[in-house]
Amino acid sequence: MHMKKAGMLTLVFAAMATAITGFAGERQGPRIQVQVSTFDFGTVKQGTRPEHIFEIKNIGDEILDIERIQPT
Repeated sequence: MHMKKAGMLTLVFAAMATAITGFAGERQGPRIQVQVSTFDFGTVKQGTRPEHIFEIKNIGDEILDIERIQPT
């Protein structure tokens, strides 16, 4: 009887370890999150240098590389 319990517990732990490893192995990659993606500066006087900070967050599980930003 004791061997059956030990065997069953081993099987349960092996199944749990496999499930946990399977979930941990599923990578989603980098995922960008931007709260506000546009900003209107309105009328800008010549010679001034308008600035705005965009908050960008990586909510993925790998490194997010931003290689180029292009104003429109």
